Amino acid sequence: MTRIAGVDIGNSTTEAVLVDAGTGAVLGADRMPTAGPKGGPASLDRAARLVRRLAAAHGDGLAGAAVAPLRPVITTTTVLPEPAAGTGRLWVGTPGASTSSGVGVGRPYLLGAGRPDGPVVAIVPPTGGFRSVLPELRELAERGQLAAVVLERDEAVLVANRLPAGIPVVDEVPAAGLADSLMVAVEVRSPLRSLVDPLWLATRLGLADEERQDAARVAARLYDSSGAVVAVTRRPVEPRPVQPDASNLPAAVAADDLFTVDLAALADGQVARHGAVASRTVAFAVLRADAPYADPGPALAERLGVPVHTAPSEALAARLGALSTPGAPPDAVVVDLGGGTIDVVTQTGARVLAGAGELLTAAAAAVLGGTRTAAEWAKRGPSWRAEAPQLLLAEDGTRRFLDAPIRSDAVGALVVLGPAGWLPFDRRLAPSEWRALRLRLKTEVLGANVARGLPAAPGAVLVLGGPAGDDEVLGCVARALPPGTPVGRGNVAGVLGHRHGVAYGLAMILRLIR
Repeated sequence: MTRIAGVDIGNSTTEAVLVDAGTGAVLGADRMPTAGPKGGPASLDRAARLVRRLAAAHGDGLAGAAVAPLRPVITTTTVLPEPAAGTGRLWVGTPGASTSSGVGVGRPYLLGAGRPDGPVVAIVPPTGGFRSVLPELRELAERGQLAAVVLERDEAVLVANRLPAGIPVVDEVPAAGLADSLMVAVEVRSPLRSLVDPLWLATRLGLADEERQDAARVAARLYDSSGAVVAVTRRPVEPRPVQPDASNLPAAVAADDLFTVDLAALADGQVARHGAVASRTVAFAVLRADAPYADPGPALAERLGVPVHTAPSEALAARLGALSTPGAPPDAVVVDLGGGTIDVVTQTGARVLAGAGELLTAAAAAVLGGTRTAAEWAKRGPSWRAEAPQLLLAEDGTRRFLDAPIRSDAVGALVVLGPAGWLPFDRRLAPSEWRALRLRLKTEVLGANVARGLPAAPGAVLVLGGPAGDDEVLGCVARALPPGTPVGRGNVAGVLGHRHGVAYGLAMILRLIR
């Protein structure tokens, strides 16, 4: 028996398929994580080791192998500044902690500055501790003049517990400049009721008619917040957006293909709660123009000690592998979802698109504000919230009881089953919120990217690759395509499933030319 192998070196994983050169029968398949950059020496060493291991597991002897030209892809995220929408004389502060639900409006009063008249919002500078300011705050409260308290130090709870109920107290708001403002409004409530009403703001803060639009912009920023400070300054506030690192932006990279996902717009579309996701994050993948295709054949042949044929393209191999799926229409559009790229292959040609599984992981990590390691597991499917050590709340509201207590740091967090048990990954989102965001991410990252590479009337679509194993992916891809488009999952050669389409196709190409 003559054995030949197809080797698919991807951005995330490397797959190999061993076939009988005479009959084309599949003898075995295996995969490993790709080592180092795709096409680099480490990735070729790992690929050679994988092939040797596969060949040894099914009898000694390997007559040859086939690979495809390789090209690396960049997947990353960058934080963009908030749009610099002016708010005129209105300054907005977001407190660290808030207590005593209520709303208060008054002139700013820096403690120790004399005996004020009328309602005041007490401004407590960072000098001294909370005990030193309590006597004056209590005196103002007894006279009915204390509308609210703004502290710079993290002492809101300590102060609020020693004042009458109903006086909003917030902390971690800079006092510099606030004491010099004309009027200050403070509200603590979830969600806010008064500060999100621009007409209320304009009336209570004494704004001119032409400043109502500024109040509307402030109100829009505060929807779904639980605490805020709004001050009327003596002169217009100059917006100062944080500038991103220009070297990390798509415009700074010469690209053959670029795909971006605006995660802020995605969160807005799901009506995500304020602060639950990153505010202005864009995830993007780039096929760099300065990283052309490379031929890994000679280097891999040297490592394996057998001839290695380089196929014309990975896309051709993907189509051959996909169409070996039982029941696959011969005119189906093949979509190979990889780690870094998506190959969309039709009967007449192929298009390689930047952005796939790694982009989904990067986007999920940005939305969750966590690591890519945690996001890799969180993105895959349903999650639960650990309500108690042995009680999980599912995304559909049902409850699951565990046989053994979950780890203590996971209680109160969203969790998924990871490689070492239950993995906590977020404490802000509810399970149903993360489900909605996760499905929208998959639709926008994978589905929308696939859609831009498909012909106008794609007919049937056959999905391959590692991400195709995700039970939610087919539905998310289908949502981005014209209604009624059949979207199926490949089962290469009827036995290999969805992962080994390129590797099997490469082996078939080598078998045909021998």
